Amino acid sequence: IVLAIIQVQAPAALLETAYGRLLLIKLALLFFLFTLAATNRWKLTAPAEAGETEVQRRLVRSIGVEMLIILAIFGVAAGWRFTPPPRALAIAAAQPASIHIHTPKAMADLSITPGHVGPVAASIVIMTGDFGPLDAEQVTLVLSKPDAGIEPIKRAATKRGDGTWRVDDLVVPVPGRWTARLDILVSDFEIVKLEAPIDIGR
Repeated sequence: IVLAIIQVQAPAALLETAYGRLLLIKLALLFFLFTLAATNRWKLTAPAEAGETEVQRRLVRSIGVEMLIILAIFGVAAGWRFTPPPRALAIAAAQPASIHIHTPKAMADLSITPGHVGPVAASIVIMTGDFGPLDAEQVTLVLSKPDAGIEPIKRAATKRGDGTWRVDDLVVPVPGRWTARLDILVSDFEIVKLEAPIDIGR
């Protein structure tokens, strides 16, 4: 139970996710089970042992209800197999969509974080085709999805102190397979274009 509560993370997830709702049902069943067991132990057992017939019948019925509750708890626990916890969903949602593009002239690692629709950030690492450093003058990211009827999204990247390039003001509006293109300005007279598909989740 403690582990399940940790997996829920936020109280709102108890009602907003299937995992949280199953946890609430299980907690309610456990509370009912413990209450019923305590009643049987402290109120019904002694009179039943003393031979009170009506109490004995009540105790038998109560034990039967206990067994049904236990079966229901097992059923709820089995349902967790099909309901990933909010913590796991959050971790999965935060995973980046990443691709590697390699050509004879240049190569790049592009990561879009998180890898689903909405506000995202793009991180770009560029190198020469033989894994050497590539000191580009400018890098531009272009995301396009013609089948969605959306104009290409074009953003200039900013070079960071560690040599990576980054795009922060980026919003991916729809999920699916996009085409990512990197326009790398190597010099005033040379632009290298790298292009590959990238999958964006919901």
